[in-house]
This record gives sequence, C-alpha cells and structure tokens, in this order.
Amino acid sequence: MQKAPETTYTCVYQNPRKEAPVPANEATRVDAESIATTLLETLGEQKVEQIARKCGMLKRLREVTPLGLLVACVSALGAGEANWLADILRAFNAFTGKSVRYKPFHNQLRKAGFPEFLRQVLESVLSKLTVPVLRGLPQSKLSAFDDILLHDGTSFALHDSLAHRWPGRFTKNSPAAVELHVTMSALDDNPVSIVLAADKEAERQFAPDAKSIERCLLLEDRGYQDRRFFLEVRRAGGFFIVRGTKAIRPFIRKAYDTHGRRLRHLEGKRLSWRILPRETVDLDIEWQGRGPGDDVYEGRLVAIYRAASRNRKSYTYLHTNLVRSDFSWFDVGQLYRLRWQIELLFKEWKSHANLHRFVTSKSTIAEGLIWASILAATLKRTITHAAERSSGTELSTQRAASAAKHFLDEILRCLLRGGRSLARALRTAFHYLRENAQRAHPNRDRKKGRLSSGLSPIGAL
Repeated sequence: MQKAPETTYTCVYQNPRKEAPVPANEATRVDAESIATTLLETLGEQKVEQIARKCGMLKRLREVTPLGLLVACVSALGAGEANWLADILRAFNAFTGKSVRYKPFHNQLRKAGFPEFLRQVLESVLSKLTVPVLRGLPQSKLSAFDDILLHDGTSFALHDSLAHRWPGRFTKNSPAAVELHVTMSALDDNPVSIVLAADKEAERQFAPDAKSIERCLLLEDRGYQDRRFFLEVRRAGGFFIVRGTKAIRPFIRKAYDTHGRRLRHLEGKRLSWRILPRETVDLDIEWQGRGPGDDVYEGRLVAIYRAASRNRKSYTYLHTNLVRSDFSWFDVGQLYRLRWQIELLFKEWKSHANLHRFVTSKSTIAEGLIWASILAATLKRTITHAAERSSGTELSTQRAASAAKHFLDEILRCLLRGGRSLARALRTAFHYLRENAQRAHPNRDRKKGRLSSGLSPIGAL
C-alpha cells in the first residue's frame, strides 16, 4: 500500500482497547465523581499548560491562557453557532471575565503550535475518557472480534487562499479543501484514528494498516475495495466487510442462493449483473490482478439484490472473509449496516460542532479549528456515554450534541475554576441528558437498527 505523504497531513491515533483495555462490563465504574477526576487529569490547568509548552504554543503566560483558549473554543464550537473568530473571542471574554481585543487574541491562534496543541489535547481526551458503550450479546457470534472498526472519510472546503497548502479535488469550485480520514470503534462509539489530509490525496492510502485489524472486523465503503489489502488483512488475522463496485469481473467458483443451495449455472463464469438472478446470491470468487506477479485473491462476495424497477436489476456487493458456516449472507448484510454509524459521526461534527469552512487565510488557524471542532464533539460524546453508563438509560449522541448549550458551559466553567463543583455539574448534566436525550426508538434499534447485528448497550436497564 502506498505510503501517505507526510507533509500534507496530521494524524491522531490512540486505540484505548489495545493500549489500555477497559473491562467491558457493568462493574466498570462510570459515575460523576470518577469522570470528574479523569476530566481534571486530562483537561486541568496544569495538564493543558504542559501540553501547550511541549508543542510551542506557550512560552510565557499572557492574558490568553491555554486553558481559557481551550474552553472558549470548545464552548463556541460545541455549544453554539460559530462562523467567525470573533465568536470564539467573545466566548473567551465571557468565561474569563477579561476584555481581550481581537488582535492579541488572533496572534495566539496564528502561532505554529496552535493546531498541534489542540490535536494533542484531543488525543489525550480520546485515550483517557473513552469508555466501552456496546458489547456483543452473550454467546453472540461477535465475541470472535476484539472490536468492530468503521472507516471512511469526510471532506469540506477551506478559504481559497489555502489552496497551496490544502489543494482540493475540484479546483474551480473548491480550490482549497481537506478530508478527514477516520477510523471509528463501533463498540466505543468514538474515533480511534483521525487523519487530516489535502482533499486531492487518494483516500485508499489512508485506510487502516492490515496489522492493526488483527482479531477485529473492519467495515468500509466501496472506495476502499482493494484486492491486495484483502489478502493482507486475511494474513494478519483480521476480518473485513467492504462494499464492492460492479466494475470488477472475477471468476465465480461457487455460488449459493439464500437457502444454501448451489447455483451451478453461475459457476465458472465471470461476475456481472447481467448473469445474476433477481435474488441475493452468496459467491466464492477468484480475482486475478493485472500484473504478472500479482497474487490471486480467492474470497467471498455477497451480492444482495435490490429491486430497482421491473426492467432493471441492482445489487450491493459485499466482500468479506467471514466464514459462511458462521456468518450467513444475512449476517453479513446486518453487520455492514453498522458502517452507517460513522456517517452519523460526521453529521454530528458538521451539524453540532461547527466543522466547516472558517473565513481565515491562516493555515494554522484553519487546522487548529478543525481539531477544536472534533474535540468539542468528542467531549460531548464522552459525557453522553458516561451519562448512559451511569443512569442505565440508552441515550442519543445526536440529541445530546444539539442540546449541549444546556449542560456543557457549566462543566467548562468548573474546569476553569480548578475543578470546584465539577462532579455536581456532571451529575446535573447526567440528569438533564437522561430526561432530554433518550433514544427515540430503542426497541426498533434491536430489530433493525444498530443493535440488530447482536450488540447490546453496556449497563442499559
């Protein structure tokens, strides 16, 4: 796999499940007091200043302190609508009681260490505050996996003057644009890897490394279909379900219908929609590369039939190395539906954390605000997950994110005061979320939603 160009992206990576395993059971302590302690260890003034000094953001204390700047960014981006840098400045002055003017505030944001400061804080929050949210039901087939990883990307435009630093794919409409390549844990309901790259870069090179997927199940969209990558994941002891395109023409070695009966008339032919019946089929394929030394990929492909119209057939191709005797074609389809959770994560970032194009021609400010938006969204998610584990009530992260102004600012004020009354503010937030952010249809989730594949919320009543 081609190596990503190191000059065009920044990466945050921390997999809590592998680096610092957390017991995934009801006995794991998640309450206001324990979360308050962890929050202070992660976002306390001393820790934040330490990170700021390490990345060159802070050399001597000024009116714009690292913690005050951090709190202002999280509040403005995560609990309101922020379109201008002045919105963040107003939040800073409101939280700190100061009267800082725009220019000295702007000078702090334009520092080279500003994006690295927020990136490292985000990395710390992901590694310290992530708690398990879902698990496989007892005796579930999902117990074979340490985690279920979802990978995809989302892009958006930047100020046109940044095209030299962040070139976009569509040079006329969006000459400057970035793409976030994200790997998310379905069980922790949070990202484990985020790569910020220029939008013009090919997305496949940012897919997870095959060795990192050992004993994990990876779900990817059609842009990541790669025969060599499938071979690498299988050799590394990982599992995958990747959506395919109809452009490939592998040989069909064996074919089965939904009842497990052989479809011998398809075997030995090249795959195409024209020869497939108007029903779902489960195939063993042989896919040869174009190069003379390329290995032959022998794998499984589930072609799920979708009735488009009377005269037109449509299929969803799903490549997988899951064993047919353990995971039927239906199981494969149900598991792949979990990939939608990463699309909901992107929606949450853009709709409720102000992840959008800011009017700034400074690359450091643009990049720093991207990390700040993701930090604000991640902090809201971790608080919502803690409230769910503490109360035993299934909560919606989308609803919680949209209502953040009603609970987030008080938590941030307590952090600025050194942690005084932080546990009380968290208990108030937990109560508010329990009453106002419950999932709308928890029973439907178990039938055809995110829990239909055999997952269950940890600690839910």
